[in-house]
Amino acid sequence: MQYRGITSENFYLTEIRNTCRFILENGIQENLKELLKKNNVLETFSESNFSKKYNTINKRLKSLTDNLKKQIVDTDLASAKFINLYSILCNERFILEFLEEVVKEKYDNYDYNIKESDFLIYLATKSEQSEIINNWTEAGKRKMLVKIKNFLTEGGFLEKNKDGYNIIKPVVESAVIDEIKENGNRKILKIMFY
Repeated sequence: MQYRGITSENFYLTEIRNTCRFILENGIQENLKELLKKNNVLETFSESNFSKKYNTINKRLKSLTDNLKKQIVDTDLASAKFINLYSILCNERFILEFLEEVVKEKYDNYDYNIKESDFLIYLATKSEQSEIINNWTEAGKRKMLVKIKNFLTEGGFLEKNKDGYNIIKPVVESAVIDEIKENGNRKILKIMFY
């Protein structure tokens, strides 16, 4: 998995749930793009907005088993957020490594707070380690830090406070965890359960 700048992507929980619901209700495997567009499942307002959302959702869908697609539709909100974040982490190394190298390490050391300096240190370290990240613009780097904060907050792993963020552990249905253990990416699951 390579580092990628995903500054225009969002969490898209509603969109991925709607897409999974549409797939399950209609048994669709082919021509998904055209059908989503025709039925405005992604609730877009322009061709470029549709393309951006579709490309992101389609990439994430490839990380989900058929059971996870069903579970993201039928499960509680916290578990649905967990599944969506899992699909993001399956594709986005920069965010996955932050969860592993910063959140997990702090949690293991009984430090449940993340400050702005932790984000900046992570970015500086990654810039030294990766030519790809080092070549991102300063604005792009700042946007990627915002994406980490947004995705991990929306995913139920961070909670904003006056000094930064608190590390929290989401409560997830055991069927979701079992499905990922049996048919998904166990390494990512292990990172998510620091």
